[in-house]
Amino acid sequence: MVDWNDPVLEARLATLSVQLLYFILGLYSWEYVRSLHVEIALLRRQLAFRWALLSYITARFSFLIATVLLVMQSSPFHTRVDCQSLITFITFATNVAVDCSATNLMIRTWIIWTNSYLLRLLLVLLSLGHWTINTLFLATIRASTTNGMCIITSINPAYASAGVIYSMFHDLLLLVFTVVGLWRMSSSSTLWKLLVKQGVIYFIINLVVKIILLALNRLNLNNIMNVIFAMPASCICTIASSQVVLSLLRPSPNHESDNAPPVKA
Repeated sequence: MVDWNDPVLEARLATLSVQLLYFILGLYSWEYVRSLHVEIALLRRQLAFRWALLSYITARFSFLIATVLLVMQSSPFHTRVDCQSLITFITFATNVAVDCSATNLMIRTWIIWTNSYLLRLLLVLLSLGHWTINTLFLATIRASTTNGMCIITSINPAYASAGVIYSMFHDLLLLVFTVVGLWRMSSSSTLWKLLVKQGVIYFIINLVVKIILLALNRLNLNNIMNVIFAMPASCICTIASSQVVLSLLRPSPNHESDNAPPVKA
């Protein structure tokens, strides 16, 4: 039986979490540069600005800032700053990335249901609930400096679980509404091709990632294990939701069989 509170094991897990951060920074930096053509096209006015792109750009940039700051404070050359303020800001930036990622998915579903104002209102209320719960979670985080590193020492498990559960519920509803909406408009194209083309796979990825995050949170093995998957999950969700937006910007290879409505801002 593994003793998850063993100091030796916790030290190894702390080292693993730092190594994981460096991997996430490398992966996300590569993804950020690879898809930077959207921001470049906007700056060069080659792409018309749409309000739907605001959450896309904010999510990408916020998570990049959060990851860079986490890596900096975990490195042996970090600058000493107020630990609580630093962790609060990093968590805030991460939450903004996650909330904007959820908004990206909501916009995808919003576009599909052009003729249902009631369902669109429900989508807005669900999105506002997502932002509210993550804001409440931010206020419960406590951090301190341990062995020269600024780490989270305590969080409110009720808010943490509520945030993940609500996010899962939110993503599941978006997935259901998206599948039903695409099924209703499917005609000459097959449903499966529509689902793949419209990025439904990214909705499923988001949902699976949050199930893993919830499982670790509910097991409550130790403080490190409770948060070790938080940044990888946020990274995967941010990349997945960004790909949903990019799928809207890619021209369809067969416009005649594309039954999805165009993007509107």
